[in-house]
Amino acid sequence: MRLMRIALILLAVILIFFGWTAYKEKGQKERINEIINKQQYVNEIEVKDLNKGKIIWTTKSEANQFKEQYPLSHIENLKKEERNQFAEKPDYTIIYKAKGKELYKVEILHLLDDNKISKEMNSFIFHANDEEYIIYWAEQQKVFEQSSNTEKLLERIQKK
Repeated sequence: MRLMRIALILLAVILIFFGWTAYKEKGQKERINEIINKQQYVNEIEVKDLNKGKIIWTTKSEANQFKEQYPLSHIENLKKEERNQFAEKPDYTIIYKAKGKELYKVEILHLLDDNKISKEMNSFIFHANDEEYIIYWAEQQKVFEQSSNTEKLLERIQKK
């Protein structure tokens, strides 16, 4: 009888764990689908310089020029050891808004000079004004590969 209770408790713990994992994964997929479905409606972009602690650039008329058309075309989890290869505090935060509401927010992390990036992560690195960055989605702890318009945006901001 005692052995059966222990087995039932163990089974309950395993089921709770798998249920929680499935729930969390479903939430991530729903969030990704929401961004994909609403990306076309992004009409405002805000850039915050976290070193200065203020919004340094915002646009409405040029949002189409600087938003990523397919921001989630290739995303990967950023492992803890890979995250340590970048500055702890992001240089910039970019907020994409659709119809006045925040759709999603990414952080622009600066690659530390003394670290070598792995081959897997190399495709996520982009350059802006002789600096190497990565787009980090802190909400989901993922990185985005597509960065061509973000690169143009940073180059424009850094020239000011």
